[in-house]
Amino acid sequence: MMGAAQIAVVIPYFQRDPGLLQRTLDSVAAQAHRAFQVIVVDDGSPRPAAEEITPQLRAALPGLTVVRQTNQGISAARNTALEALHPDTTAVALLDSDDFWAPSHLKHAAEALACGADFFFSNARIEDEEQDYFAVHPHREILYGSPEVAPGIARWSAGLPALFSAGCPFATPSVVFRRAVMPQVRFPLNFRRAGEDQVVFWELLTHGASIMYCAEVTVVIGKGLGTWRAATLGTRANLIRLADEIHLRRHVLSHYPIMGDDRRLMRGALKDRRSAAVYSALHLMRRRHNILPELAYLFRTDPFSVVWWHVALPKTLYRWTRAKLHPRPSPR
Repeated sequence: MMGAAQIAVVIPYFQRDPGLLQRTLDSVAAQAHRAFQVIVVDDGSPRPAAEEITPQLRAALPGLTVVRQTNQGISAARNTALEALHPDTTAVALLDSDDFWAPSHLKHAAEALACGADFFFSNARIEDEEQDYFAVHPHREILYGSPEVAPGIARWSAGLPALFSAGCPFATPSVVFRRAVMPQVRFPLNFRRAGEDQVVFWELLTHGASIMYCAEVTVVIGKGLGTWRAATLGTRANLIRLADEIHLRRHVLSHYPIMGDDRRLMRGALKDRRSAAVYSALHLMRRRHNILPELAYLFRTDPFSVVWWHVALPKTLYRWTRAKLHPRPSPR
C-alpha cells in the first residue's frame, strides 16, 4: 500500500453554453477524495471560464486555478495545465469541461493508486443514455470478470492491444495516472479530431507497470462542444477522425513492441478504419461535398491509403452497384 494520492484535476475549457463548467466543477467539489489541485485552462472560450466560477465554487475548491490563453486546441490546453502542476502532485486526473463525475470517482482512483496502480480508468456513459462503455466493448467479459484487488477495483491483465484495438473501452475523463510514471508527459499537437489522448495513454501504459479499473459508472459524458461529437458518419469531421485513428494505429505499430496475435489484432483495426474512410468519402461525394482538404489530410497522415484506395474503391463501388441493381427482398 502507498500513501494518499495528491490528485490534480486538469480541465481544458471551450464552451458556448452556460452552466456546463459550473456543473463539472460542482462534481469535483463533491468528491469523497478531495482534489489537491484543480487547473482550468480557458482555451479562448467564447464563454469565459470566469463567468462560470461562483464564490461558492472558489470556497469549495481552494486549489482552483484558472489560466486563459488564445485558442490552441484541447491538446495545447491540457499541456498548459500539466505545466502548471504543483510539485507535490502525485497523480493527474483528466476531465473535460462538459463532463462530470460521481462523488466516488477520485476515491476509487486513490484506492487503485494506493494498491500500486500506475494507470486507472473507470466505466462511463453518455448523458441521457443508459448503456455504459464497458457493456458494448468486445472485451466486456474481461472488464466485468477480472478478479478484484480491492473492493470495486480490478486489474487489467489482457495486454495493451486487447485494451485498445477494437475501440477504447473508457472515456478520457475517467483516466487518472501516477505522475512519476512520466513526469514530463505532454499531449501531441498533430492530431485534429482523435488519437492525441491515446498516444499519451500508450506512452503512460508502456512506462507504467500496473493498470487498474473500476466497473462502476463514475463518469458521465456531457453534450457540450466536443471534437468527436460532430464527427458522425456522413460528415467531413468523420473523415478527419478516421484519418487520425489510422494515424494513431500506425504510430502504435511503429513505436511499440507488439508481436504475434497482438500485432495482427492492431493491423486488423487499421484495416477496418482504412475501409471505413473509403466508405465515408464515397458517402460524402454522393452528396456532392467537396472533400479535397479532408482527403489531402488523410493521404498526408497515411500515405499507404493511396495504395489502399486503388484496391478498396473498386470493390466498394461494385458492392454498391450490385446492391442497387439486386436489392434484397424485405422480410415479411
